[in-house]
Amino acid sequence: MKHLSLLVLLALAACRPAGEPRSFTLPVSPDGEATLTAFLPARPSGRALLAFPGGGYRQTSIGNNAQWAPFYNERGISFFILKYRMPEGDPSIPLSDAEAALRLIRDSAAVWKIKPSQIGVMGTSAGGHLATIVATGEDASLRPAFQILFYPVITFGEGCHKGSRDRFLGRDTANVAMLDYYSAQKRVGPDTPPAILFANTDDRGVPPEFNAEAYAAALQEQGRDAELHIYPEGGHGWTFESDFRYHDDVVTALSDWLARLPRR
Repeated sequence: MKHLSLLVLLALAACRPAGEPRSFTLPVSPDGEATLTAFLPARPSGRALLAFPGGGYRQTSIGNNAQWAPFYNERGISFFILKYRMPEGDPSIPLSDAEAALRLIRDSAAVWKIKPSQIGVMGTSAGGHLATIVATGEDASLRPAFQILFYPVITFGEGCHKGSRDRFLGRDTANVAMLDYYSAQKRVGPDTPPAILFANTDDRGVPPEFNAEAYAAALQEQGRDAELHIYPEGGHGWTFESDFRYHDDVVTALSDWLARLPRR
């Protein structure tokens, strides 16, 4: 019955007047606490992007990510935002939500006019950590085609955002093997998807030299494409509609990078 209800929701969500974007929300976890909000473009290009909001693994800042929806929809990109459940010391909780969201998008690709080989991930702050853990996972069927990362939490070692680490791992913060396993820069391999990263040198909470820069360097060492933009100021947590000084540069760089991405 639950499966039938989801099919009905998908069918209703697919119905929209021609030439108009469409937004709707679907449940992801069995308890309905995790949800996927979709912003489908009027003229889909076949490309899609699943966004993981930040919030230090204490909350999900959905509104900050929703500001990006028009930017992506104007470029024909179907944009999805995952409200994932908080780990509270159990990494499998947000990870299972992320995997379920990816499966839902892939399973609904034909309905939403998406190419399964063109689904990428976007992550901001702690959401960047979740995005990179998914992107460096062992399950090739869930591996995204590309990564877009804003001031991402990457490491759980030196220079980590301790709040994100502690809430993600709980009692395992003293377990060196677990710290290494969930430090995304140590998980990069020859099949890790290309990435573009944005960060600021004055970000004290998530210092880029241990996070964004470390991940970009790991990608480059594996021969993977990594484009890194580090700005001299801006702190942590700027959004699309903020007065971030380098906003125009971000938009231009991201637009150019998306245009250069290969379409498989």
